Amino acid sequence: MIQTAYWYLHADQFRYDPFSADTLAAAGPGRGGPFAGKTTADVVAQSARMGWMPSYPTFDRNPLDLADDAKAAGRPVADHVVDELKAGRLRFAGEDPDAPENFPRVLTVWRANLLGSSAKGNEYFLKHLLGTDASVRATEAQPEARPRDVVWREEAPEGKLDLLLTLDFRMTSTTVFSDVVLPAATWYEKHDLSSTDMHPFVHAFNPAIPPPWQTRTDRDAFHTLAKEFSRQAAGHLGVRTDVVAAPLQHDTPDEMANPHGRVLDWKAGECEPVPGRTMPKLVTVERDYAAVADKMAALGPLLDTLGATTKGVTFKVDRELEYLRQKNGTVSGGTADGRPSIARDTHACEAILALSGTTNGHLATQGFHTLEARTGTRLADLAAEHEGKRITFADTQAAPVPVITSPEWSGSETGGRRYSPFTVNVERLKPWHTLTGRQHFYLDHDWMAALGEELPVYRPPLNMDALFGEPRIGDVGELGVAVRYLTPHNKWSIHSEYQDNLFMLSLSRGGPTIWMSKEDAAKIGVHDNDWVEAVNRNGVVAARAVVSHRMPEGTVYMHHAQDRLIDVPRTETTGRRGGIHNSLTRLLIKPSHLNRFVSAVTVSPAGRVALRGGWRRGRCLLAVADRVAIATPGCDEAHIPLASGPGLDKSTERLSGVYLEGPRPPPALVAVPNTVRVVANGPGSGFMEGQARAGQADHPGDRVAARSRNANEVSGSGLSASSLGFLRW
Repeated sequence: MIQTAYWYLHADQFRYDPFSADTLAAAGPGRGGPFAGKTTADVVAQSARMGWMPSYPTFDRNPLDLADDAKAAGRPVADHVVDELKAGRLRFAGEDPDAPENFPRVLTVWRANLLGSSAKGNEYFLKHLLGTDASVRATEAQPEARPRDVVWREEAPEGKLDLLLTLDFRMTSTTVFSDVVLPAATWYEKHDLSSTDMHPFVHAFNPAIPPPWQTRTDRDAFHTLAKEFSRQAAGHLGVRTDVVAAPLQHDTPDEMANPHGRVLDWKAGECEPVPGRTMPKLVTVERDYAAVADKMAALGPLLDTLGATTKGVTFKVDRELEYLRQKNGTVSGGTADGRPSIARDTHACEAILALSGTTNGHLATQGFHTLEARTGTRLADLAAEHEGKRITFADTQAAPVPVITSPEWSGSETGGRRYSPFTVNVERLKPWHTLTGRQHFYLDHDWMAALGEELPVYRPPLNMDALFGEPRIGDVGELGVAVRYLTPHNKWSIHSEYQDNLFMLSLSRGGPTIWMSKEDAAKIGVHDNDWVEAVNRNGVVAARAVVSHRMPEGTVYMHHAQDRLIDVPRTETTGRRGGIHNSLTRLLIKPSHLNRFVSAVTVSPAGRVALRGGWRRGRCLLAVADRVAIATPGCDEAHIPLASGPGLDKSTERLSGVYLEGPRPPPALVAVPNTVRVVANGPGSGFMEGQARAGQADHPGDRVAARSRNANEVSGSGLSASSLGFLRW
């Protein structure tokens, strides 16, 4: 399950949605379609049971017991699980996230600040996941707005976790709330690798000193845990068969699981539950729990037979395995006898470098030859100059090393060129990772159609006044002013860097701050460096005001990852210490983020556009250049002759200048990001909240124009429309 959806369920944020999933539908709420009568929690559960994303815990029964039950019944595991699901004796855990058997019981956080940096809806995490003090002020959904398929338990659980374990060297909000904190080595006390698509180099981390005192490297800490787990598992678990509900995968035939983008739900009786087609694959895996530590320290045998597959390309790694046997040595005795060792961190680094085409020219060239045979396009020359090059860990320790052009990435570094994404796709016509091999323009999928987003479309931020009853932006009340609340990255740091050491504090106001405009400050009598409270239904924050002419009226900033570890007073709203930046945010799921596979407009060699699925609502017209064709109601396909002219290149089969004509749909919700109240912390101050301005739409008759624009995610809204365009009615 995607992280956002996972925490949306397990932090119980779904209980506070007073609107249905079809609120975002193009036809408007209650107008039918795949979201009719469902909440967002319902569509999250539906996407999991249809195999669009993994879901953990998967079932409301131990998967080890499921395998045992199937064996006892003398039936194949897949048949047994399907029958249990159809009979209702087995359910997906996401359909009842508040059942004790479906709680996430143990959470291990490795070198990350989940509670102080990443967790949108921080106060919900504190209340429902940890069961500690929280400042959630929202009310739960009324009965008519509660889920249909997901079980609603009258009393929301508080404190689902039994154990929170953190491995970190920083004292963050997450470590403060943890039951156990393992002392971790810093970057300069261990061996590690670093690489990113933001630059074309591989870097090494090298220890200046060994890990001091009781600290350990990440690998050493987890391997120690694995050894103790294996020791105890020998008497408790032994060798068991596990049932894994494997999701449908990209770059595989699984992408064709929804022909023509039609979504059929087996639970609703619209189709049969077929593993790998209409639901996840059901795979059995033998688990030798007493051998976990041994297996963690060695490269497994499946590399010998299956190779390594990335982005739909399978690499044969026989040579690399033999090289690693010589380089790292082999395991002697036990389950992993004779396998290449990765017992040490330097061994793991060597294995990573040897098994990637970006650092092994032989694999890069081999991968491109595989693509050449599949596509008929010349590609191997992109890596040929480095076919004999193999980057070792020692190379990266000497200096940052440039990577090799590989089918694992879409950029080209050939001839010393600097990395730029998608150059191989554009210049060498390497197929895009889509159903058609081309860039998708029209997405023929039931859920996309219901949202009105088959074509690139502009969606404004959510209207918190309409959805949650928040005051409108610009409203002034008795206590404060209502503003848009954004949480950008700090100028001085990113994510969970130290914020509360003397040097970092000297760069700010010595604690948390909220930036606001002079106009908004004047409305409530706030001066620079005054303490203010920011309040909404999700929580409360106490911070110093940074009053600046650089801030636009109606918007405030609280920079990302300001932990409440120092200089935070009690708030007048709750009487408790003020929160962090994510105390005022929460998760909101957009259904289009849950559908894994969509089809597209395709251009045939004969020069026609085939609209698979057509336009199912009303009479619509699609015009390409100066030729048009009418798609009648309920049609499955419309063929449109292509003509030459501006925006159309028949030789490369590119389309632009697409217009639609038809009945104008009702206006969608005008939306804004999370709104908050900024309250002066003292007597005689005022209050205000409000809405965003709706963008001006183009109205050329009944015609809509598709234009290329960027629409980036607004922090705090939980919705994003990255690199989309406008489609305005």
